[in-house]
Amino acid sequence: MKKTIVFLTLIAILLMAGCAPATTAPAPATSAPATAAPATQAPTTAPAAPVTITFWSWVPDIQTQVDEWNQSHPDIQVDYRNAGAGNGEYTVLNTALQANSDIPDVVQIEYQHLPGYIAQDALLDLVAYGANDVKDQFVPWTWTQVSQGDAVYAYPQDAGPMVMFCNNKVLQDNNIAVPTTWDEFATAAAALHQANPNVYLSNFTADQGWFFGMLWQSGAKPFIVNGTNITIDFTSQEVMRVAKLWGDMMTAGVLSPIDTYTDDWNTALGNGTIACWQAGSWGTYISSYGPDYAGDWQVYLMPQWTAGGQVDGNYGGSAIAVTKATAHPAEAAEFAQWLNTDPTVTLELTNADKAALFPTTLATLADPNWSDVTYDYWSGLPIHQVMAEASKQVDPSFQWSPFTNFVYTTYGDLLVQVRAGQITFEAAMQQLQDTVVQYAQDQGFTVTTP
Repeated sequence: MKKTIVFLTLIAILLMAGCAPATTAPAPATSAPATAAPATQAPTTAPAAPVTITFWSWVPDIQTQVDEWNQSHPDIQVDYRNAGAGNGEYTVLNTALQANSDIPDVVQIEYQHLPGYIAQDALLDLVAYGANDVKDQFVPWTWTQVSQGDAVYAYPQDAGPMVMFCNNKVLQDNNIAVPTTWDEFATAAAALHQANPNVYLSNFTADQGWFFGMLWQSGAKPFIVNGTNITIDFTSQEVMRVAKLWGDMMTAGVLSPIDTYTDDWNTALGNGTIACWQAGSWGTYISSYGPDYAGDWQVYLMPQWTAGGQVDGNYGGSAIAVTKATAHPAEAAEFAQWLNTDPTVTLELTNADKAALFPTTLATLADPNWSDVTYDYWSGLPIHQVMAEASKQVDPSFQWSPFTNFVYTTYGDLLVQVRAGQITFEAAMQQLQDTVVQYAQDQGFTVTTP
């Protein structure tokens, strides 16, 4: 699933459900005449009415999986609602939480926004409902995204381990090798634009989720959260090398000025004037933009900061949580776990023509019905195998803050100044550090800085 530009970002969302079914009082017994043959005794209780739980999600076609659940679980029925994607859903959810009314039982939430809802005490700890029993079924880093301390607040549903999509024909026509390190990337960006001033290796996006994925891949730890204690660090070497790399390329004019997700960007990918894109593994949808280059595009692992390294970051993805307000916690938790661990369901959700989610369970990543599929557009290769390898390389220690919206907005405002040449990217990181530290302190957090 896609990202947060959002940022923040994104952000994504959880499932919530309710209480144990009520029982019907025993019906009064009917006495038969003494001489009559004994009558067949009627049941002493009537069948319990099914529990109904509400589920909010924006995943395409997920009603199919809800219908499967409802058919196989007549005692627990799920009422599905699309309350909007990302921020649209969060707006409705926040209103419901503030009013303490119409709160869903189960809800989809992006990873970057989970800590905010955890800090509000809005989500149910799923440990008491068997979460740790299925922990080993998930890619380890995705489990850390839904956990704090000993508590587990959601089930990972999809992810966006970062890869690099490249148009091999454009690169080969200009004698440019696919870069495997960031030093090579900077050199290739300059060489390609010099060889053909109308062509760029890549562009710089304003999307916050992309930038934080790049920080993640660099090994940065902008936040370390422990309850109300938080360490904030946007001035580390791992942060600053990302800012310097992309800032220098922007200043040198070797990056396309076109922003990602615009019509002009779609056109540039399709006509070969932008050759590569670093994105979450969900980014294969760009195949619809450039039919003329079908068979020329390929998926690569991300360039590394150290030659031979195997470190990656994540860009996008969300989890399914149960709200604390649910009247049916056991039933809601049961549905949330089933939706994200049943092997038939998790494979269905990867269907490229429907939900198209990137799997978070080890079984689905290894399922040949997913891993071995080849695509003519992507050079006829089983690209999911590259993506599965990327998922193994994601750093499990990366954390988000409880106030992602503020961080994303502040970063976005600073980036405007960077792109206008008013401040350097490194200076923007120092300002981001100072502003976020002050905000966290104002919100009552105990802040530690380097």
